[in-house]
Amino acid sequence: MLANVQKKLERKAAQFAQIPAEIAYYLQLKQHARHLPTLDAVGQRAVAACKREGVFITSLDELGFASSAAMLQAARHYLDVMESIRPKQTFADNHANQPPQLLPPHIFTMTDLPEFANWGRESRLLNIVENYIGLPIAFQGVHLRRDLANPSPVTTEFWHQDLEDRRMLKAIIYLTDVEEKDGPFEYIPRSEVSPWVAKQIHRRVGQAYAKSQAMGLTDAEMETFVPRSAWKRCTGPVGTVVLMDPKNIFHHGKSRRKERASLFYIYTAANPLRPEHCTQYCDASYARPELAQ
Repeated sequence: MLANVQKKLERKAAQFAQIPAEIAYYLQLKQHARHLPTLDAVGQRAVAACKREGVFITSLDELGFASSAAMLQAARHYLDVMESIRPKQTFADNHANQPPQLLPPHIFTMTDLPEFANWGRESRLLNIVENYIGLPIAFQGVHLRRDLANPSPVTTEFWHQDLEDRRMLKAIIYLTDVEEKDGPFEYIPRSEVSPWVAKQIHRRVGQAYAKSQAMGLTDAEMETFVPRSAWKRCTGPVGTVVLMDPKNIFHHGKSRRKERASLFYIYTAANPLRPEHCTQYCDASYARPELAQ
């Protein structure tokens, strides 16, 4: 009893301690609003959709960046490198009489390679990011991912929210056609989750992590909070671009029977809320392709 009371008091004290920083944050938003860059028509639609729903779906063709062709060519090359060094076991290799072995994604950090960094620093893209985040921004980095076939969720295939900042933007570029069977990115629009429901989901996520180190909730668990009819899937061909705020929407990549490949570009404010969570995009947390060949 006393221990529970003490924990509640500690949580309240931590919340009060954050108030000055939150006030400063909103003042900075107000001050920077007059300095936001001008947007073209696509940028205006992107920012409006991300503020309203948390996601905007476009394509490399619609964005029309000069650096897209070189980025795609380099991505195909490094996917071949990844294929040449990865373990050969797949979901299909699991034996029926044994518990299936879940296969984590293969990830390369591409941040220092110019073909990828140039795309991530396209001025029109940065204008979208800055208008959405509302502050001076930082390009944290880019990951090349090959998500493998699994019968049940692993890592980011659980429903979750990211932690790095108050507002973020990720640009997911599909490098393979993504249909229902390929485990598309799936999310719940902001309008479908009230603050009270979000609080209950966060509590359940904490319980799931404490129990089994799960990074989030399964479909069955999420369905107890938000009906499946409200979930949205982002299918699309090669070159589809999903702009999304992973901090302010619940999202995941669905478990799949067929692997898929994608690029993840990550942006935060220049001074993110949790900078320690941003280092994974440029440090040695994941393999670097120039060292893997």
